[in-house]
Amino acid sequence: MRKPLIRKLVAGMAAGLAVIPLAPLAASAAPTGPVEWAPCAEDATALCGTLEVPVDWADPDGPTITLALAKRPATDPAARRGSLIVNPGGPNESGVNTALGGTYSGELRRHFDILGFDPRGVARSTPIMCSLDRILALYDGSVDTPAAFVEMVTTSRDLAADCRSRSGPVFDHVDTLQVVRDIDAIRSAVGDEKLTFFGMSYGTLMAQQYAELYPDRMRAIVADSTMDHSQDARGFAVTQAATAQDSFNEFVAGCARLTECALYGRDIRQFWHRLLDRAARGELPDPDDPSYRITQRELVGFVLRNLRYQPYWLDIASELERLDTGRPSTASAAAGQPADEPPTVVPFAYQAILCQDWDLKARDFTEWDSFLDAAQREAPDLPDPPGAQAGAICLGWPTPANNPQRPVTPANDTTLLFANALHDPATGYNWALGAAGQFGDRAELLTYEGWGHIVYGRVACADEAIDSYLIDLVVPANGTRCAAAPPPGTTSSAARSRAASPEADPPAAPLVPLRGDRELPTWLF
Repeated sequence: MRKPLIRKLVAGMAAGLAVIPLAPLAASAAPTGPVEWAPCAEDATALCGTLEVPVDWADPDGPTITLALAKRPATDPAARRGSLIVNPGGPNESGVNTALGGTYSGELRRHFDILGFDPRGVARSTPIMCSLDRILALYDGSVDTPAAFVEMVTTSRDLAADCRSRSGPVFDHVDTLQVVRDIDAIRSAVGDEKLTFFGMSYGTLMAQQYAELYPDRMRAIVADSTMDHSQDARGFAVTQAATAQDSFNEFVAGCARLTECALYGRDIRQFWHRLLDRAARGELPDPDDPSYRITQRELVGFVLRNLRYQPYWLDIASELERLDTGRPSTASAAAGQPADEPPTVVPFAYQAILCQDWDLKARDFTEWDSFLDAAQREAPDLPDPPGAQAGAICLGWPTPANNPQRPVTPANDTTLLFANALHDPATGYNWALGAAGQFGDRAELLTYEGWGHIVYGRVACADEAIDSYLIDLVVPANGTRCAAAPPPGTTSSAARSRAASPEADPPAAPLVPLRGDRELPTWLF
């Protein structure tokens, strides 16, 4: 696992802030409540602004921070229903970028201002800043020995201390309950009597907790690809491992029935375990660099990360078959310009948000190891499933979680709409059932019977149901299910309603390479 890749990743995060700056507020900008809107610097068809909110909503008259906002005004002012506030998830993702670049239907754009915000501590909203060296110093192996456990406790604690020292008081107040209050302040500032909200992935925690905290201020709330905040540390690891195994099972089943698959007609599990065994023995060379040995962790990460948004079964199988036979890649290696060295201090809110929203720590290695053992039993084909170790970055977190896991206590009369793929490798259907079950008859669950993370943008059935709910408050019938779109490579993408989701454009081929796919220790959200 190589640190230079992380440098590129973090450099990209930092560069992303420079690519889409907030425009200077024009002197002629007309105020809309307390928000003054002006054309965004990089896209004059969108408007940017800021809103001041308390650092800590428990002290509303205390110090403040600045939230960055962006919106695309409704295309038909006569049909406008208000603002649709959107959040893409993460944690650590920019809602400003989502508002500017996300793909929403023409009907949603006609009826709503599409309004995104960078959550507190993220991107342009008083960002949490950290030393790149401290991020790179995080233990990056499997936390499966007492020594590794101690190292992860130490390095994650050191990272938290560094980020706090560089970020000021916002560092300790980035949990989702604080963000929910920010969302309500945005709603009020833009003049909406009630909230219309579209949360994806980690944004679904905002959706659920807003509905719980402000049940009388809901107009319509969609939670697409759903978190289950009732899972304790063990339950979190186990459910994440189970959904990863489910997605792997679907890959195996898909390749077993698709003649286009490079592994069609073979015992795919036997083939996979043979690759894993070779990797474990250090006998799986990279065909493009035989001196390098592919690891089990890289194999598992390659498959799961390339299943995230689409069922790229054919591409994954072709790459695994190429690896097995030792056939070099046919792609020519283009000589690129040397990458700029990233800054020494970078925005990185991931750890702070995660560890303030979730208590994922273990008392000691024995308890932690019991979590991993339970998770591994749920994922027999995936050694060391990545999601099971997501909590490792919180092992050294110095304070109790501000917003720890618990079941929701709903009081909303307006129905909340959940949507989830049946086979989502990031926020599994098991979480959707758990979250929807906590809301009971105060919510409905729309099921997409396909694969990948984020439902919206995949098939007309789901898109039209979500649009109708957001625009006209028509709740889908109980038990509504939408058939899956065909996997990529097996039919024209024109069969889909749109090729891209609001959270990210599904690529034409897997984005994550087999070798060197080590990322910062994060969830797949």
